[in-house]
Amino acid sequence: MDKLKVALVGTIRPIFKGDMVGVLNHSIETLTKKSEELGFDFIPVHKGMETMSDAQVVAKQLESENVDFIIIQNSSFADGDMIIPFFSNTARLAVWAVEETTDSGPLPLNSFCATNLYMSIAGRFSNGYDKPVKWLYGNAESKDFAKRFEPTVRALSAIKKLQQSKILMIGDFAPGYHDEKFDDEKLRKIFGIRIEKVELTEFYSEFEEAIRSPEVPVKVEEILYESSGIDVAQPDITKSARAEVAFQKIISKRQGSAITFRCWPEVPGKIGLMVCSTIGRLNQGTTVAATEGDVLGAISMLALKYLSNRDTVLMDLSAWDKLSDSIYIWHCGNIPNTWFDENGFRLSNHFNRNTIGVVRDGKMKSGEVTGLRFLENDQSAFLVSGNFTDKGSPRYKGCSAWMNNLKINERKVTSKDFMNTLLVNAIPHHLAYVDQDISTEVNEFCAWLGILLVETIPYKDYLQKPPMFMSKSKDVF
Repeated sequence: MDKLKVALVGTIRPIFKGDMVGVLNHSIETLTKKSEELGFDFIPVHKGMETMSDAQVVAKQLESENVDFIIIQNSSFADGDMIIPFFSNTARLAVWAVEETTDSGPLPLNSFCATNLYMSIAGRFSNGYDKPVKWLYGNAESKDFAKRFEPTVRALSAIKKLQQSKILMIGDFAPGYHDEKFDDEKLRKIFGIRIEKVELTEFYSEFEEAIRSPEVPVKVEEILYESSGIDVAQPDITKSARAEVAFQKIISKRQGSAITFRCWPEVPGKIGLMVCSTIGRLNQGTTVAATEGDVLGAISMLALKYLSNRDTVLMDLSAWDKLSDSIYIWHCGNIPNTWFDENGFRLSNHFNRNTIGVVRDGKMKSGEVTGLRFLENDQSAFLVSGNFTDKGSPRYKGCSAWMNNLKINERKVTSKDFMNTLLVNAIPHHLAYVDQDISTEVNEFCAWLGILLVETIPYKDYLQKPPMFMSKSKDVF
């Protein structure tokens, strides 16, 4: 995938006494190093802009280079007109205030005032410019600058990757799962992502073809090596490897970044296999795989993966323990090996199909997590964070953990308020998770795309209505 293209330009007014050229050059040098650390392409404009004509030339040049993000550093105070040419660019914008170079005498740069001016023009007086603009502050190597700049790079990089991504929807969503319906055009408008529908018959065909694949025995050995125990028949393990080869063939042929799969009710009867363990293995690599045909779940997983560069999972919320103020996160056995605790997982039969494998059965590791669900019909998102922990029983067959220290959009809540907010807002029953707290990055991601974050609705005994911005799908049955 193409990297994020970040450009830096500087404004200069020679009448000021500070070392504005030195400030700009130092910033270029520092961001060149950061581009290697954070994985973006850096396009610096070495000559500072002094006039409106300079700004027009630079804006046109950067548009021709397909830059994604332009940082206008106020290396010194400059004419307010100089931001205006950049309003015509497709790139997103930031305005950067640097620290003054002296602490007495003539004001050397007046950079913060210039940034105040530019942000005000962009936000209120831009004659129709409606994109958000990020403000940045501090010298290039400062913590103040890094705390605002680095989440922006991660968020915009994730957005660009989503715009280059394709989800292969193999089969429909699971029967009765109306909370997984979506509008292709709306998803394309919000995220820039493509959805391509694939018939289950194509999977069946590739599954049969995989009988002759030399990759199958190799994958069988990998499957056995990863597990800490085996409670399934050998033929089911071979079928699981064949399913993996089939999925990878479809992904490669159709150039997918993610798949969703209608894993029941037809598939077990057709091929005698639950693909849970296979889905877990797919999620250990660069691909994202969501069960039960959940496209919005897959997009949520992709966003978390692109923001963190880590494996993600899609889980149900299946129990509530009011005494320990925690909730139970569970699924049938479809998560990557990186998500299990030190005891790993056993290869087992499915919890409600006692004679059919293959699922991964084990406890999920403890630690910080971020949960996310995009809500397409009102362009909002449910963002949660907390800790996965092992509090003992109950634990049901499959993969699971108890989650406590709950937060909704970075605000600490009780499990009662958590459950109330989830249910009153009609949040779908799948949440995507990543094993880090990346709430800052998710907020940044959503802000650039105009996605509203769901806020807490404190529990009450009486009926509570959802917020006004929540809308119902027009296509339910």
